[in-house]
Amino acid sequence: MDGARVARWLLGGPAQQVGTAHAGAVAGWIGADGQADYVYPEITGYYLQWLAWMTQTHGRQTFYVARAEAALHWLTQWLTADNVPATRIYINGPREDWRNDALFAFDVAMVLRGIGAAVGARLLASPAFVIERTCSWLSRLIGLDGQLDACLKHRNEDSFPDRWSTRREPFLAKAAAGIIGAARALPDVPTGLRIAAQRTFDASLDALLRDTPEDSHPFLYAVEGFLALPEDAAFCERLPKVAGRFNALLQQTKQIGRVPETLSRAGTLRLDIVAQTVRAGLLLHAHQAAQASSAPELDNLADTLAQYVRADGAVPFTPDARAAQFNVWTAMFTEQALALAYREPREIARIARAPIII
Repeated sequence: MDGARVARWLLGGPAQQVGTAHAGAVAGWIGADGQADYVYPEITGYYLQWLAWMTQTHGRQTFYVARAEAALHWLTQWLTADNVPATRIYINGPREDWRNDALFAFDVAMVLRGIGAAVGARLLASPAFVIERTCSWLSRLIGLDGQLDACLKHRNEDSFPDRWSTRREPFLAKAAAGIIGAARALPDVPTGLRIAAQRTFDASLDALLRDTPEDSHPFLYAVEGFLALPEDAAFCERLPKVAGRFNALLQQTKQIGRVPETLSRAGTLRLDIVAQTVRAGLLLHAHQAAQASSAPELDNLADTLAQYVRADGAVPFTPDARAAQFNVWTAMFTEQALALAYREPREIARIARAPIII
């Protein structure tokens, strides 16, 4: 199966660093030469989440534990420095990157979320230092209204870009849901941060239902955040409204023949967005919220993903790139999307009740 090849690449390929100063860290991109350009705390958090998903699917395995422990070891190093932890750490030394001019709530929340999932899956013992440090940084991102800000700028403010990732937008629902979910497995998460996460979650979904984001990637982050907390008090009330927003995206996909990069144009064929769409659609189906007519479209999108999985399991960010580059979060999203696509509806419904969404 294509998903199994992707899993083997993620477990045994170049995604997680071995034998370097960044051993245990997980890369964002892998070049055609098999080398990582940078390692990424957010994606290391995703990797811990993915290992918890693999444990849920295949049972607790020794090599899952080893990879989780290596990731935690590197995250501990990342958080040990007194300065603001970097967003992207380049393998061959520091490089100018605006992402390192701020600390992002989403990125740190994904680290906390991954640790919570790994502890819940018994891949890690609860790491007090890392929990305290991630929660401390997240708490600094709580605004005067009690909600999380998207980022905390600490230099080059005049040249800092205005993008969806730097503003409070619906995508923060995924970050907030990650904190709320982590707090179940990690009792040391402060009450104030939990309250801020719930306020951020509610405000982000209210914003989603008022106005759909222009970019598909953060829109799907918001849907994923919603789907991550099916036990939330307002889940049933919001479900048909969120599904309506998603079905509109799927209808546009059907009309133009690909998942659009933005609402206004088709853009590049991004396989991470394709995988996100498959996952969200299948989980919404499991909650009986998506249109039945969308099933063939989701099957076609899953086939598109499978088409671009290489023989070694690597997955490109976009098949249109001039130079081959393989993307680690796209691989994790793809593995989960294909795993769900091959499940029976009853099994997907079981997963949807307690999902581990990468």
